[in-house]
Amino acid sequence: MNWDDVRFFLVLARQGSLSAAARRLKKEHTTVARRVESLESTLGTRLFDRLATGWRLTADGENLVPVAERLESEALSFERLATSSEIATGLVRISVPPVAGRILFAPRLAALLGQHKGLEFEMIGSSMIANLMQREADIAVRMITPDEPTLISRKLADISVGLYGATDYVRDVPKQDWEYCSYDNTAYGLAKREWVRHVIGRDLPCRFRANDTSSVQEFVAAGQGVGVLPRYLGDGDGRLALICADERGESRETIWMVVHPDLRRSPRVRLVMNALVAAGASIQSAWGHNPAS
Repeated sequence: MNWDDVRFFLVLARQGSLSAAARRLKKEHTTVARRVESLESTLGTRLFDRLATGWRLTADGENLVPVAERLESEALSFERLATSSEIATGLVRISVPPVAGRILFAPRLAALLGQHKGLEFEMIGSSMIANLMQREADIAVRMITPDEPTLISRKLADISVGLYGATDYVRDVPKQDWEYCSYDNTAYGLAKREWVRHVIGRDLPCRFRANDTSSVQEFVAAGQGVGVLPRYLGDGDGRLALICADERGESRETIWMVVHPDLRRSPRVRLVMNALVAAGASIQSAWGHNPAS
């Protein structure tokens, strides 16, 4: 039995459609169908019902998903352990939120490439959380507290935030008429909105929500309301005025580094981890929340 056929089966089972599985695997949908049909032929059983709305697992397919997941876990563990014996050369994939990656980490990691000619970086800028168990990245930098007990995490920095508005908006619009440019209704977005309620003393009407910092920044700069931004972003934007800084750290953003335990001893991964810790110290010094202030 071909492991790749099992891998294609598992991705299709998770995605539910050929097109979605093909995008995930970066293959043609015909290739996905062919590999799954090959597995069905090998096993002598039908794993999916082909419906107009997508491919639905049969009872046999449902029963095989947990087995396939165990095979996937073993295969990925094998791959991680195999690469952990390499010297500090090769590719390291780092998942980091786009804005933090561009402004905070990319400039601080660039020097590492010059010092180690055999090292390669792939920075995956996404607001989605990379799944380290499925090897979507080697190291993840996150702005939310990690909750996976099997992964190793370390705090890199506590970042100060502030409430901002466009300069003209803060000057010309009466405070009682202010609106709020919000993040989406995740725990992160709700915590930011609660801090604004505490600062302003009331709920502000909200007609805009986004799941990324850059969009909130642009709507605030366009005079569509006030919004919460990290200080490293808001202070450097000449279009914005700082209304209130989070001096008490009630809404500070903590940056975490997360890595799979199988990879932490890989020389190249360890090298990048150390560089991220150093970058975190530099970021904390420049933009961090200081409890004594």
